[in-house]
Amino acid sequence: MRARILPLLLLLPLAAPAQLLDSLGHFLHLRPRWNLGVDTRGSFISNRGVTVAGVRVGLEHGGRLRYGLGYQFLLTQVEQDRAVWEAGAERVVPTRLRLGYVAPYFSYTFLQRRRWSMAIPVQVGVGRGSLMFEDLAGDRQPLQRTTLWVYEPLMTVQYRFWRYAAFQLGWGYRLVARSKGLDEQLTAPIYQLGLRLFTREVMEDLRR
Repeated sequence: MRARILPLLLLLPLAAPAQLLDSLGHFLHLRPRWNLGVDTRGSFISNRGVTVAGVRVGLEHGGRLRYGLGYQFLLTQVEQDRAVWEAGAERVVPTRLRLGYVAPYFSYTFLQRRRWSMAIPVQVGVGRGSLMFEDLAGDRQPLQRTTLWVYEPLMTVQYRFWRYAAFQLGWGYRLVARSKGLDEQLTAPIYQLGLRLFTREVMEDLRR
């Protein structure tokens, strides 16, 4: 049991209270179920609004404790003209940001009252960011490329108005460290606002 709790502790915010750790041990004793999720998060890159999409697969205990592995990628096209040196001359070309990272995740629903619930989702990721441009031959080339380390703590509030759906609001922050320079500001607030669908309940009712 200790070996299973340790990786989860690494994903918790530093200010996690002792009562939360006791609750984790309780839920980890419950039978796990597979959990698959797809979501989008709003954020900012160099003061421009962007959308980051993600897919996750993991385990769920008691409907309140979830953990697993996900992949996040930039959905919005972030483009900007930049100068490149090619064939002995400088020219200005449009560049596009590519961003993607693998992220172990953890989520704990610490409050559940009838239709309302509040959760703390946290993910820590590693991936790559690059600025791509088209060279004179028409091939895509990296102008800048770097390894990224990402930490994203969040707080979410959910109102379940139907068995199969809920409104969800979330806010948090994305902290990014990089191995090399990348001419974009990636550290920024993140937010979620939208509709959550409970596909497991839909499938269970269809089988009846």
